[in-house]
Amino acid sequence: MSAAQPLLSAAVRHLSRSAYGVAVTPARGFQVFRIDGYSWAKTLAAGERITSGHFIVGGRYWLIDYYPNGTDSARDTDSGSISLYLRLAGGAGYEKERVRAQYKFSLLDPSGFAAYEIPPETSIFTYPGRQYGHHGDEVTGDIGVGLANFVTKEELERRSETLLKDDCLAIRCDVGVTELGVLAVAPKESHKTMQQDDGDDSDWEGGNRESNRRRRQPPLDDREYIRRSLAKNRRASII
Repeated sequence: MSAAQPLLSAAVRHLSRSAYGVAVTPARGFQVFRIDGYSWAKTLAAGERITSGHFIVGGRYWLIDYYPNGTDSARDTDSGSISLYLRLAGGAGYEKERVRAQYKFSLLDPSGFAAYEIPPETSIFTYPGRQYGHHGDEVTGDIGVGLANFVTKEELERRSETLLKDDCLAIRCDVGVTELGVLAVAPKESHKTMQQDDGDDSDWEGGNRESNRRRRQPPLDDREYIRRSLAKNRRASII
């Protein structure tokens, strides 16, 4: 049996090479969700929710769900607490997604300061995906991740001067995730430098032999190509 040919060290006419980089960075953001008419919201049935508009953190869409009477729609009586949940509503595409994120809910006073909050939580959020061309959220039984008993209504209404001024409930939700970005790390090489010099200089149109030689620079060797790909200053070039 003959030995395998040394393909990795064989001389080739055209060498194909590439460099690709990914930056993993933290991303954080928040949304303020204001509900005017807290006392009217309490008339909703248990399990009914009021949903915020989308907000973007880490290249993904998120939603806040406020349940004035809890999440359990099977209850005949209202819950004694309000429930707050965070939902992942997808990314740039339609694909299913699973994301680990840290989140924190707080209630704001009229000056915008957190007057009631609990420590941050870390959980896995899932997005089931949606059909191409369907612009609404995919209908699922998933209620997201959150707190079924965020604060009792008794406590909330006892502190109405700070938490329910003018019958307004202001919810802040902070979200922190990791974000992936593509880095432009490959050194720039013109088409001319990647081709072997197979023709005569006189084949070039509109120029003389000397000027054409100056335009055609020798290609980078592999070591220099790799060195430039790993250069630190290329980390800032996020696409």
